[in-house]
Amino acid sequence: MDTMEKVKNRALEIGVYLPLGAYSKIKESVTDIDAEGLKKRYQDFVDRGENRVRPNKIRKRVGAVAAQVAPKMPRVAAPADAKGLPISGYEQLTVGEIRARLNGLTQTDLAKVYKYERANQNRSTVLETIESKFIELPMPTYDALTVDEIGARLDGLTEKELSALRRYEADTKARATILERMDAKLA
Repeated sequence: MDTMEKVKNRALEIGVYLPLGAYSKIKESVTDIDAEGLKKRYQDFVDRGENRVRPNKIRKRVGAVAAQVAPKMPRVAAPADAKGLPISGYEQLTVGEIRARLNGLTQTDLAKVYKYERANQNRSTVLETIESKFIELPMPTYDALTVDEIGARLDGLTEKELSALRRYEADTKARATILERMDAKLA
């Protein structure tokens, strides 16, 4: 049981069960208690507790999504304005148009669009589409590497990693030299 759950249970004991227990012990001796008023105060108390717990549930869900996306997303700064994005005219595009233009972007470019979108319009459809496109590449910082640097690192990859990297290269930059080297290693 985590700390938040313990705190919630303790608050429930002190705020609800203890007063109800005390009430049940003295209810025969006290005749002037307003039952409807007591019910209303009890419901208000429960509602306040729910309102305090609900944001924590949302934070946990957001945290879980971030934990899944974070290891895959390259570390880049969010562009200050839409001019720094790899999609021209970004601010004037609809969600559907943006989603269509995400195909072929590198992981670094996707991260820039993601961070800009999150900081500005924060449209869940755009963010979820980008999240689905993040992949863990077998070569960290692949997008920043030169053709020679990539070629030098191909020897350490398994066939599965090499195939995944080849698909990524073909879908993004499509550099013939790298694709040929990868094809030769896969043959």
